[in-house]
Amino acid sequence: MYNYYYMNYCYDKAKKSYPSIYKDVYPYIYKYCEEYDLEENPHMNPFPSDKKIEKIVDKIYEEYSKDCSFREEDDDLTRSRRRYGRDIITILLLRELLDRRRYRPQRRRRRKKRRRDYYGYY
Repeated sequence: MYNYYYMNYCYDKAKKSYPSIYKDVYPYIYKYCEEYDLEENPHMNPFPSDKKIEKIVDKIYEEYSKDCSFREEDDDLTRSRRRYGRDIITILLLRELLDRRRYRPQRRRRRKKRRRDYYGYY
């Protein structure tokens, strides 16, 4: 069985080693999920369709590119940056949506010791 504190330590260390684009984009994704990923929203439950995910990624990318200044020097560079940026946003969005829907098992209760579990009881 893994030590709970050790796993949290490893998780925190891994999060700190993420690239800077994750730290820039993730707040937009989290904000969008907090606003729209609700149980009452019929478009998001049980899981959004591919078209809906594309629309969400478009909105997040537009908001992110509006807030961050991109240098548009070369047309090919801009296209590839846009494609990779949208891909990263899609991956992070899907991961966030799946993590929100993940089944989190409750802690196992400890078994009560009974008298016959002790040594010497026959």
